[in-house]
Amino acid sequence: MSKVQILVPPPAVLKNGEPDAAGMNRYFNWMADHGVDGLFINGSTGEFTRLTDDQKVETLRIAKESVGNRMYLIAGAITGSADLTCRLAARYKEYGADAIAVAPPYYFKHNQESIKAFQLEVAERSVLPVYLYDIPAFSNGMSFEAIVELSAHPNIIGLKDSSRDFSRFELLLSTIKKRRPEFKIYTGTEELLLVSLIMGADGATIATAGIVPDLVRRLADAFEKGDLAEAKKVQFELLPMIRKWASKDFPEGFRDAVAELGFL
Repeated sequence: MSKVQILVPPPAVLKNGEPDAAGMNRYFNWMADHGVDGLFINGSTGEFTRLTDDQKVETLRIAKESVGNRMYLIAGAITGSADLTCRLAARYKEYGADAIAVAPPYYFKHNQESIKAFQLEVAERSVLPVYLYDIPAFSNGMSFEAIVELSAHPNIIGLKDSSRDFSRFELLLSTIKKRRPEFKIYTGTEELLLVSLIMGADGATIATAGIVPDLVRRLADAFEKGDLAEAKKVQFELLPMIRKWASKDFPEGFRDAVAELGFL
């Protein structure tokens, strides 16, 4: 992957209610051609709650068959129990996923000790490396202390932070990277892309990069070159687009934008 890693959580590409191999092949390779480093399959934008486990596995299989080693593949294994998550991880590994993303169980309320126990059990049992996925808008949020503690586990290799809490994000970067520099920390908030990179994030996992990948890549490349004026200019170009796509119920605005490109 690039030094600044840009991954996309793509919407579910379906035809007659089932994963559309031809559609995914076109869409995923188009993103790869335009500088996207990887995919976060079956995440929130991918509407994983509307897919069966078989459909999730089929989506991953098609993605791997479509892009091979051109893109890094993280597959969402977001369930209500460690057992279900690890079963899904085993199926994902069979079809070529590089890692899984695991959010705390959703629907029921869990305290931080319960969340840590869940994530640690997954990390111990999963046949794939684990990315923590903190998205408190849709699941139980993880505290700063819980994420720091979990980041010490060798099979937990990264974090997608969709909390929108930038002060905490900075603190996570300064705390975790000090002791484990290889631990990947991605922002899941497109509006915070540039400031996240400035403070040391490894990249982003954002739906915007699946709509205007050239612009997002331009920002990342400008940052890598030290051209902060250009990176800032591109970030400001992105903001009204993000505002438009986020104005509808999530993830409909992002789905509509991908549909306008002809991929859905």
